[in-house]
Amino acid sequence: MFKYVLLIAFLASVWAVEDDAHAHVMRDYKKNDAHGHFEYGYEVTNGIGGEESGDQKSVHGEFHFTTKDGTPVKVTYTADENGYRPEGDVIPTPPPTPPAILRALEYIKTHPRVDKDKEYHKH
Repeated sequence: MFKYVLLIAFLASVWAVEDDAHAHVMRDYKKNDAHGHFEYGYEVTNGIGGEESGDQKSVHGEFHFTTKDGTPVKVTYTADENGYRPEGDVIPTPPPTPPAILRALEYIKTHPRVDKDKEYHKH
């Protein structure tokens, strides 16, 4: 009887320990064409995964994982001529820009700087 209890305890511990050290890739794919388009994705048994697709001008993708406390995390992103723009619940958001700063930026935009040295040499 004791042998069966030990065997069951051992099997339960093996099934419960699916951590990073024992993780393996369940799904993995890569596609490229002759026109610069690509696509890839992966999924690991520990819940880590991601996908990405794009070309030379823009990339769209997502990655996900689960934290040690069980919280699922997912981030989607775009990278193009406007920069890298991630979105997700874990991405911190900045506070709103104060009205005085917005007014100052508008003033700067509507009143371009004049280089006085260049103006002086024109005359």
